[in-house]
Amino acid sequence: MIQPMHLVLLTVLVIVLFVGVFVLFERWTKHREREWAFLLKTENNKSMSPLRISAFERLIIMLERISPTALVMRQSINSSSAAMLQLELIKSIREEFEHNVSLQMYVSEITWSRIKKAKEETTELIKIAFTKVRPESSGAELCREIFKLEAAVGNSAIREAIQAVRAEVSKYY
Repeated sequence: MIQPMHLVLLTVLVIVLFVGVFVLFERWTKHREREWAFLLKTENNKSMSPLRISAFERLIIMLERISPTALVMRQSINSSSAAMLQLELIKSIREEFEHNVSLQMYVSEITWSRIKKAKEETTELIKIAFTKVRPESSGAELCREIFKLEAAVGNSAIREAIQAVRAEVSKYY
């Protein structure tokens, strides 16, 4: 006959054994889940890589296109007044930005905020240059003011945004 002390000891051993098996099974399950998540993430990165590179390229192109110099070179400055040219330049910036707004999903929030800051500062530079000329003056006068302002204050926001995109590229590749 089994003595009560042996019965208690046997019960404790069975409980310890079940707890040990349960803990090992939980650890093994969590390890498999992490392994599966890692493999899934690796596969996603392989398929996202070309899209992300394309997004980085398009963001750099957008930033270059919204620089004041590039904007002015693409507009017909002789046939418009300063007021019309200002509106066209701001419209170009807005359209360029709206065309590429979906690319924010490929960059960090910090990088995207720098890109938005570059857009806003470029728009502000054009508006400030416009205040220095008469609305009815020629587009060429506005262009000269834009070039003067850009030379005086630089275009640090666009450079910072481009650097942020490049830093993000180097982080991934």
